[in-house]
Amino acid sequence: MPVELRLMRYVIAVAEAGGFEAAAERLHMTQPPLSRQIRELERELGVTLFHRRPTRLTEAGREFVESARQVLADAEQVVERTRRAAGVDHGAVRVGYTVTTAFDEMPKMFAAMGARHPGIRIEAREGWDAELTAAVAAGELDVLLGRHLGVPPEFQTTVLRTEDFVVVVGAGHRLAGREAVSLRELRGETLRFFPRRFAPHYHDAVLGAVRGTGAEFDVWENPLPGLRNLNVSLRDSGFMVLPRSLGRQLPSGIAYLTITDEMPPIELRLSWQRNPSPAVTTLIRTARRLARREGWSVS
Repeated sequence: MPVELRLMRYVIAVAEAGGFEAAAERLHMTQPPLSRQIRELERELGVTLFHRRPTRLTEAGREFVESARQVLADAEQVVERTRRAAGVDHGAVRVGYTVTTAFDEMPKMFAAMGARHPGIRIEAREGWDAELTAAVAAGELDVLLGRHLGVPPEFQTTVLRTEDFVVVVGAGHRLAGREAVSLRELRGETLRFFPRRFAPHYHDAVLGAVRGTGAEFDVWENPLPGLRNLNVSLRDSGFMVLPRSLGRQLPSGIAYLTITDEMPPIELRLSWQRNPSPAVTTLIRTARRLARREGWSVS
């Protein structure tokens, strides 16, 4: 029996999100029709793809997801080759990306576009969230890549990565040799952060996640904001809270520790104006493929 590509994407979304509600949000739909269509697919296939409560793939489901990913990749290749043959694979995309994406996600997305779509020029601008939001308002950017960016209401958004927070400390910190830490063990220390005016939504999200554990800290605003100066700002004491992927990219002399407290994950989002150009559409498709290939999910 033929299976629609749309249904394959639905199953993959549930598998990656770990549940129907989270997948429905990612797919910009409500949960009941998503659950209904996957149950109908299971009925037509004659197999169960997911165990329920908790939601997890069955053995047949794992096989389906693996094969569906390959089918979708092949289908995307057909579209891309057709577009190239028609001369559509050209143009420019103005991308604004935040400081937290400068080490990993943006370089990989830039490389993926160069490898697969050399005819499309990427005009990239790194900046703090407030700068990028102002640039969008001025009509200077087509796409935004960041975490908790203030995105205009007319923009569409997709989640590329979901991950947990880690604590980051200097090599001389009393907990630097640990693998994990509860925020309660850091009481009395200072949370080092950038000034709120640079990225107000991200700033509030991180502090809200920290305070949600019941822990309270004095916050020191770094006069040298940015992730390239951590050896200076964490040299003596204090700590930072960052997405896990950033902890892996930091300079030597910096240690990151898993947080054992319950904290909400943080999402990396790609946002763009409605009715995007063909070049922007190609970048969105490439970014989604990259996220699948890299396995960007809760870690």
